[in-house]
Amino acid sequence: MAGLLVYRNLLAKTESVVMTTQPHTKTYTQELQSFEEAITPDERNAMRAYLQRCEVRLSTLHRIATAFIGGAGLLLLIPVFIKDAFDSIMQILLEHLTNVYPALGTTGGWALTLVLYAMIGFPLLLSLAIPLYGVYLLLKDVVHFYFTIYMPGFPANLLNPTFALTGVAFSVDESKDQRVKREVMRYQYNIQTRMDFMLPFSQKRRAEYFDSIIADTEGDIIPESRDLKKLRDSEIASISIKDHDVERFGAAFGIARSLDRPLVQEVAMTEMSLVRHVLYLRRLVLRYVKTLLMFIWTTLVSFMMLPILKDDRFPTLLVMALTYLVWSIAVMPIMGLPIRWIYRHRQENVRDYRNHVDRQLTMFEDGTRKVAMVSVVMASIGVVLAIFAEYA
Repeated sequence: MAGLLVYRNLLAKTESVVMTTQPHTKTYTQELQSFEEAITPDERNAMRAYLQRCEVRLSTLHRIATAFIGGAGLLLLIPVFIKDAFDSIMQILLEHLTNVYPALGTTGGWALTLVLYAMIGFPLLLSLAIPLYGVYLLLKDVVHFYFTIYMPGFPANLLNPTFALTGVAFSVDESKDQRVKREVMRYQYNIQTRMDFMLPFSQKRRAEYFDSIIADTEGDIIPESRDLKKLRDSEIASISIKDHDVERFGAAFGIARSLDRPLVQEVAMTEMSLVRHVLYLRRLVLRYVKTLLMFIWTTLVSFMMLPILKDDRFPTLLVMALTYLVWSIAVMPIMGLPIRWIYRHRQENVRDYRNHVDRQLTMFEDGTRKVAMVSVVMASIGVVLAIFAEYA
């Protein structure tokens, strides 16, 4: 414990020393070169064991995300709803596009008819838009879950998109005087074919992929430990390897955000990575469930309405208006179902738990609440106008 306190004091001092240069140049925090005197072997073993546990947890989180990316339920309902339900309803609505208020004359009758169609058409289009909006948010969450532009250890002005699961390099303090790390890097930079293995592109593509990003970021994409001058001065990079290949090799590590970190920094990065993944995954799962519920509700209502619309005994426009009034009223309660399921044992204290649900989990329904209320009003007006058209 005393060793750990010594390390923390040393780390606090070194992290306060920051090299700041002109804009568009690299800015790095000076770090301790060795932690051997600060961290005991038992503490180091505990960190290694923690990293192993975290790898299992991260793997589990990604398996969950993969299951929702497949989205079998949505993939099944989307084509069925659009092709069979929405298409048929639109066709029936257009077939009945005529002056339904002949007693009001041509101008007045058509004007009120268009108002009626607008009152029915808005909730009809909304019944398609809300589920598709949920799909849009779901796809956006997937991208945010897997990609990031920020990564500790790189200059703050480097905003190159990369995979959220970064590369993992051998920790620099896992051997005395970084001997193992130097030998690892010598092996990587010793023979051209080893570099070709990691850069499986033609020379033209390598120049296109890597030279441009190196130039655009002014070299910030290359990790500090893989700087060309440092590799040459330390005789790590073989003289047979050309300078541009060394830089491209380093840029590849930078794109993968594979940094030569001490073990403590790997633990810190892993803790942050787990939190980041959980934040996005919980929102992704809830949005998937809400979107699936909306597709099920909309598809169910549409298929129940279609047989009635095809029966001439029932007034088409009135049936549509009533159906979409029911659909609009149920939109918000249905989207709130997942949260109510989570608090199923606390239903008697609804107001209490609602104050504890953060907005990340309710953005979908918050974004659709106003249009759903407008849809209720318009569908209600549509019902009145349809009754007037039918029985006036």
